[in-house]
This record gives sequence, structure tokens and C-alpha cells, in this order.
Amino acid sequence: MLGVGLSTACMCVCCGGEMTPYSTWVSQCRGCGFMASTLASGGGTGVDGLEELRRGNYERILTRLERLHPMAGARVLDVGSARGWFIEAALARGAAAQGVEPEHANAELCRERGLQVESGFFPQDLADRGPFELVTFNDVFEHLPEPAAAAVAAEALLRPGGLLVLNVPSSRGALFRLSAVLARLGLPGPYERLWQKEFASPHVSYFARRSLAALIGRHTDLTLVDSFSLPSVSRNGLVARVSGSHG
Repeated sequence: MLGVGLSTACMCVCCGGEMTPYSTWVSQCRGCGFMASTLASGGGTGVDGLEELRRGNYERILTRLERLHPMAGARVLDVGSARGWFIEAALARGAAAQGVEPEHANAELCRERGLQVESGFFPQDLADRGPFELVTFNDVFEHLPEPAAAAVAAEALLRPGGLLVLNVPSSRGALFRLSAVLARLGLPGPYERLWQKEFASPHVSYFARRSLAALIGRHTDLTLVDSFSLPSVSRNGLVARVSGSHG
């Protein structure tokens, strides 16, 4: 992940529209709805209570991807691979999957389990320059201070016909919209929690389908081939998430 500071530009990185204040620490684009915070990006070991949800979603993503590209033998780079759950799922489907992870403890944990994960930031610390059939960002893209630069770097690593996969929380999701209403009523806790405001690695931005498509269309030659929603809550692990356990 890009280890640089948050831009304070008043123009939307996604569509070039005007960014206007949404709160004291969040601005929103009038055009595409992209939301940017003043939170400082950083590394973190992860959020507790998400394993079941994320493993299930990774299977859903891979099943969908197999409609577009066979997994068997495909070279896959997972950016910000955390504890390696997506890599494990891709390997189980025959992919040649590897990752890059900025948190040394996570990368070491992956390597101890036999996974090929480089330690460092994307793209500057990436030793294997590809090409890859798939480059994936699972719950990572929203943490990056310069998403446009990350998209450009990912495109450069793809084979012709390769796929960039962006799995991000949506600002149009029911939980996010409810939390925004509660914040306006003087109950900011859930809204700040969804931004991971006090975490070591907060969400720097929030996208919706429209703003994410605008970002990719403006900065790369990639075209949208599929878009779908994923579950955001699982029963198991919910207590750990609500309790705020994080790294």
C-alpha cells in the first residue's frame, strides 16, 4: 500500500468534481458522492471478529470471478493480504496466488503457514512485478491515501485481459447510511466506528459504485465488467467487532 500522506486537494480524485465539507473531518464530492476524510493512513494488524465473514465473502468473490477468468493456473496478487485468507481460498481453486502485506507480523504469519507473501508497501516494495491475471484489493483500497495512484500501479502489473478486483465497503450500504443519520442526531459512535476513526489504520475514503467506476475510468484504461454486493455482517464474530478489538 502506498506509504504517502493524504491529499488535501479540493477536487474529487474520482471525477474531478468539487469536494465540499460533510463534517469537520469528512468531505464529499458533489458529483459522484466520493467521501474523503482527514484521517491519517497507517498500518494495523487487523480487526477482530471478521474471519468468518471475510472467508465467506472471498469464496463468493472467487466464484464470481471464475465466470470471467479460470482460476486454475492464474497468477494472482493480493494487495494487503493481512492474514492470508484470500490467498488460501485462491490456492484451493488452483490459482498461483501470492501477496504483499505492510504489517510485518501479518506477513510473517502468512509465511509460517507456507503462503508466498512479501513484506512491504504496494507498489514500491513489490519484488515480483508480474504480470498477473488478477490483482486484488480486499478491504484495503479504502485505507489508501492515493487510490488513483494505486489503481494505475495495479493496471501496470496486469496481463492484457487481466482483472483488477476492488472489494470495498460502500457509502450506500444500509449500515453506513444509518450511522450517518445517527451522527447527525448527535450519536457519532457508529459512524466513527465504520470509518475506524481511532484505529491504527482508519478508512481514508468511502466509495460507492458510481465513484469507484469514475475513479477507474478517469485514471486507467480498465473498464467495468462486473459489480455486486457482499454481506457486511456475520453472526459469529460480531461481539468482537462491536467491542472494538483491533490492531
